[in-house]
Amino acid sequence: MRPWKQTASTTIVSDTWMHLTADRCELPDGVTLDPYYVIHERDWVHVLAVDADGQFVLVRQYRYAADAVCLEFPGGVVDAGEQPLDAARRELQEETGCTAAQWQSLGSMFANPARQVNRVHVFIARDLRQGTAQPESSEDLECIRLPIDEVPAAIARGEFSQALHIASYYLGLQQLQADRS
Repeated sequence: MRPWKQTASTTIVSDTWMHLTADRCELPDGVTLDPYYVIHERDWVHVLAVDADGQFVLVRQYRYAADAVCLEFPGGVVDAGEQPLDAARRELQEETGCTAAQWQSLGSMFANPARQVNRVHVFIARDLRQGTAQPESSEDLECIRLPIDEVPAAIARGEFSQALHIASYYLGLQQLQADRS
């Protein structure tokens, strides 16, 4: 497969949250797509925090764009100049108050490579210590614990409903099952 060639790019939006461009792209067969919109967001992290009882530490929060309350892994944006592991540590502490002594990277995946350039970096955090959460002013979070094997039922009920969080769950489940063997 041959890559597309970008022949022009115009910024449509650029602010703290995202950078949106309208690109002109020439496909390998000579066809031109104009505009082709690309969302340039910072990378994200998901933290699969596992407590001593074999439960995930999760957060429940309202998501405006979908007008939905979602159950999800602690996580968020990787700040400029920040390493994904440092962002994962920060987000876990901010959202749940937990810190972890053991961290394991599970790799990363594209959020939506058709339109977005960013990745989601997934980590397992173990040996947790509870502290005080310090969520951002835009976050109204409820921290809950859920046994790992109850996540599929939460998915079926539509409570744990974000595609990338579900993908992170299955990526983590594979590792957690391998660790038990």
